Amino acid sequence: MTPDPMALRWTAGPTVGERLLLSAMRQWAALRSAGEHPTRLVAQALAFRASNRTGGLFVAWMQSVEASLRRPIQVECPACGGISTDEQRLMVSCGLAGTATAAGEALLEPLLVDAQPTMVLARALNAALRVDGYPLPARLRQEPDAAPAPERATVH
Repeated sequence: MTPDPMALRWTAGPTVGERLLLSAMRQWAALRSAGEHPTRLVAQALAFRASNRTGGLFVAWMQSVEASLRRPIQVECPACGGISTDEQRLMVSCGLAGTATAAGEALLEPLLVDAQPTMVLARALNAALRVDGYPLPARLRQEPDAAPAPERATVH
């Protein structure tokens, strides 16, 4: 059964923490595409906005992601206003890292060869973002319970 695309959409837009994480991921990708080393610039930007700890953990997290990629990460143009599937996988798995690590690893499986080290760092990054006032939500959607079949009167 193929999930309904409408059911997979977020019911609310990205939180402030998710927007910060998305912005950092896109800055990282833009610098990589330009042939520059993103570690120092992105870490400094996150340190300015959040903390040195968050900046350092983000760099370690992205290095872990890059080390185990199956393919290049798809990143949307910031001006276009969308969020790619890969960006969503990374953001949501980071949010899940503190509460549902196995679900986060499963979410990253199409993107990474080995998601476990990335999820360990994601848990630390998630905690640092929360301490700095940028909590990430654990976006777990429960499957709706099947409605019981209505009882029908027997017609004779």
